[in-house]
Amino acid sequence: MSLGAKAGVALCVAFALAALTWMAFLPMIAERELRAATGFDVRVEVLAVNPFSGHVEVRGLVAKNPPDYPSLDFVNLRELRADIDELSWLFGDRLVITDLYVDADSVQIVRRRDGTSNAGEFTAAFSSKGPSASAPGKPGRFLVKTLRIKLDRLVIADYASPTPEVKTYNLAIDHTFTNVSNPVQLLVPEVVRSLYSFGLRRDTEQLLPGGFGKALADAVGAAAHVGDKLKDAGQKTGQFLKGLLDKLEQTSKP
Repeated sequence: MSLGAKAGVALCVAFALAALTWMAFLPMIAERELRAATGFDVRVEVLAVNPFSGHVEVRGLVAKNPPDYPSLDFVNLRELRADIDELSWLFGDRLVITDLYVDADSVQIVRRRDGTSNAGEFTAAFSSKGPSASAPGKPGRFLVKTLRIKLDRLVIADYASPTPEVKTYNLAIDHTFTNVSNPVQLLVPEVVRSLYSFGLRRDTEQLLPGGFGKALADAVGAAAHVGDKLKDAGQKTGQFLKGLLDKLEQTSKP
């Protein structure tokens, strides 16, 4: 084998070892950075990032609440896959994700006695320490062209009220969205009806952060209002039909 061929083989081996090292240590690096940035205990089984294609894959991500929460469970994510348009991140004013797939087993929203929620605290940590804050000039806006979300179970654990209340909603949501640039766009009628049918309370604004919590609370409240209207209309229709039948019965008597 010539010297040039040997050098080529050695270079390929070096690249392969570097790639294997990157794949082996990337989950640990991500866990460490997320714990440092948020204060939440994050564990990742598999994290793969292809810097050339922009493909990201996460499997077995579990996030636990800080120790001062009465319940430690937060997020149990089976899988996340994303195809990112890297040029949009490097040169554009917003991050463009071509495809995003999120498959979650469960999400537990916990509110402590002082009124602080884990969702609010986690989001606030990203808002103050996330990429857009630490790297000026990077896009804070986003566009997800195709987003599929699967969520089996939502747990609301409220310890702020005098009587702590924990409710589990087996939602089994599986919905595909297009051209998402704001979380509020996730509140499509099908999703809102599902949340309302399971009895999600209107005070979710106190549990979820920012405008999304308010939008969800308003949507659930609107669904409840429509449900009450339909219920009242059904009762009035039933009374009308009963009265009509009574009149017909009296008329038919000799």
